[in-house]
Amino acid sequence: MSSSRQIVLSIDPLSEEADYTVQWVAENFLRKTDNIYIFMVLVVEDDNDVSDELEAVVFDDGTLSDIQKETAAQNSLAMANIVKRLNAKGFNNVSYRIYKAMASKACDTLVQYIDSQKTDCLVMGSRSLSGWKRFFMGSFSDYVQSQAKCPVLIVK
Repeated sequence: MSSSRQIVLSIDPLSEEADYTVQWVAENFLRKTDNIYIFMVLVVEDDNDVSDELEAVVFDDGTLSDIQKETAAQNSLAMANIVKRLNAKGFNNVSYRIYKAMASKACDTLVQYIDSQKTDCLVMGSRSLSGWKRFFMGSFSDYVQSQAKCPVLIVK
């Protein structure tokens, strides 16, 4: 009997890369006994809306703008659909989390989360930015894999 692993799947659920990443990990990496946490960061504009601690998205707490609430709702629905797809493939221990952070803290929010969950592996999709875009924008996955204390699997 294989033991249960804590797997965090960090994706943008509305992206094409997310569909590919979810399909690939379901077929090639995940075990039916895994605890799977689908994770995303909702980027907020005003630093008064977030603290330095992990802060889950709460739709009615008064800190999200109408646009942010709509974006969070769309992402929440997309993540719920991913959970259903994974459930249909026999993965029953699947849940999702949405946390909010400033754009400059999104990477740190993910790293803090995986550390708090004692994650066995973080799985991320890759947007495959061109050299110039990567130079100017940086790479979320590069930063996270250098800071994470657990193995990181990047699906391309």
